[in-house]
Amino acid sequence: GSLTRMRIVTCLRSVLLAAVVATACQSVSGASFLFVNIIYPASSLPDPSSEIFLRGDNLGLTWSSGVQAERITRDSWRVILPLKEGVKYLEMKALIDDTSFQVGDNVMVLLPGSVAQNCTIDIYPFFTPHRGTVITISDIFSPQLKNKRDIVVYVPPSYFENTLKNYSNVLVMHDGQNLFNVSTAFNNNPWDAGKTADQLIAEGYIDELIIVGVDNTADRTNELTYSYDDTVKAGGKGDLYLDFIEQTVLPMIYSKFRAVPNRDRLGILGSSLGGLISCYAGWTRPQVYSRAGCMSSSFWWNNEDFNNVILSKKGPLNVFFYLDSGNAGPSEDDMKQTLGVRDHLLQLGYTLNSTLYYYLDNGGEHNESFWRRRFHIPLEWLYSSSV
Repeated sequence: GSLTRMRIVTCLRSVLLAAVVATACQSVSGASFLFVNIIYPASSLPDPSSEIFLRGDNLGLTWSSGVQAERITRDSWRVILPLKEGVKYLEMKALIDDTSFQVGDNVMVLLPGSVAQNCTIDIYPFFTPHRGTVITISDIFSPQLKNKRDIVVYVPPSYFENTLKNYSNVLVMHDGQNLFNVSTAFNNNPWDAGKTADQLIAEGYIDELIIVGVDNTADRTNELTYSYDDTVKAGGKGDLYLDFIEQTVLPMIYSKFRAVPNRDRLGILGSSLGGLISCYAGWTRPQVYSRAGCMSSSFWWNNEDFNNVILSKKGPLNVFFYLDSGNAGPSEDDMKQTLGVRDHLLQLGYTLNSTLYYYLDNGGEHNESFWRRRFHIPLEWLYSSSV
């Protein structure tokens, strides 16, 4: 199905987008080794006498039986593997008592291919299939916009099992009411964003991530647009809204959760006006965001100002953009305007299926049902599984 098709794409581009190289290497003379550190709370083990093992496909590891790790501290274990000349890749997984595999994709390591280096990698596995958890932080005041709103946060399946793990993958999403909960969603029709993330994580398609849902307010149209549209008689608070995310919301997330500030793993995504402001954020704030997901974006806004004016200003080539639309319903879900932005980005030096991804949802209309149905595509594109 569609997950398989996306998997092929992400494998081709993972080196570009993801932090595939998680090894720290130092030059040495003589024999050289890969030090695999497995970090996991002893308090989460099923039994105090349980041991950690490692299986894999190279450097003496096999998938049929594991190598027992040496316990280094209460919460860490180590396996030392001899590096081999010309071996550039290794896939592996940790196990409890050589029976319970860690959840998710194989740990994929890019090796130096030279035996003149010692390398170290830290992995933070979890072993029990969990669902992520959605936590609501109520009434967050915005000094920039002088209003309050809830922030709805999804933390991934490992969060409460491996409490030693920190998370650099953070995705900011707009219209937080619509993302997770039936009771708050528009027409009681949520995206089920957490369920989609849970499935992709468990099946190894994406890395774990924290999703930060920023609720909208009665001033949504003004907050999600960066310019005034005379035909709508509204708009123009978008930069204040992005300041609120950057100066208030994200610092709060980094202080309350085990999230690590990392521009190279921070994304922003939304639909409709949320897609417009996400693309605007990616283009005008590349020092903050490394990826932007723009679904069914309202590129019609202010006489297609984003395409005609914003993209005419010098922008980044180090931000990954995801664009999509349907082609049904009123205005064909702005398919033509989305194609215009896609083609403009290509003219500016972006590369399709590398730094820019475009998806047409044939028959797709402008509503939460279609965004829920295809949310897995931008999620996998922006956070494809890697180490």
